[in-house]
Amino acid sequence: MKKLIVASAEEKILEAAKDVFMKYGLYGARMQDIAETANINKALLHYYFRSKEKLFDKVFEGALKKYFQQMDVFSDESLPIKERVLKYVDNLISFLFEYPQMSIFIIKEVSINPELFKEKVHEIKKGKSIGLIKVLEEEIAASRINKFDTAMFMVNLQSLCSYPFIASPLFKISLKANGKDWNKDFNTEKLKESIKNFVEFTFEKK
Repeated sequence: MKKLIVASAEEKILEAAKDVFMKYGLYGARMQDIAETANINKALLHYYFRSKEKLFDKVFEGALKKYFQQMDVFSDESLPIKERVLKYVDNLISFLFEYPQMSIFIIKEVSINPELFKEKVHEIKKGKSIGLIKVLEEEIAASRINKFDTAMFMVNLQSLCSYPFIASPLFKISLKANGKDWNKDFNTEKLKESIKNFVEFTFEKK
């Protein structure tokens, strides 16, 4: 019974910390904010996690793991490469709708501490997922898809997936000025469809 209570308390803290860190970042967040969000006292928070940095490290690692899990599909050789990319779009957009602050959180923290990001990515990807650029270049070399700039494709794909979430406050204002409602007009299926059109066009045989 005690183990269940401990696990529950730790999970509660990590969920609260994720919300606070995604909103304020490492340096803007306070342990008091996390304790209040978790609905526990600060002493209990310090009992489980002795410093804000250690708690952030745990949250950041978890965030990166979830983010990179979406890329596992690139290693699935049972699917043609185009289908892998389309499935990745499905996975990533669904994930970002669940965690809309994830992209900006990762970008912000990476810009502050790029070495920590490199270290965490190395740990997460060790012997696991394969990168999109590498897979695309193998497919191009084998003449299974037409030749294109794989680096720019990756940049464009990631931008199309992530930017709507990063810039949502701006889009809400812009759309409202044009008689549109962001909450009604923006949804997962519309976004997935527009990104998939870009993928289809890129993979179209020239």
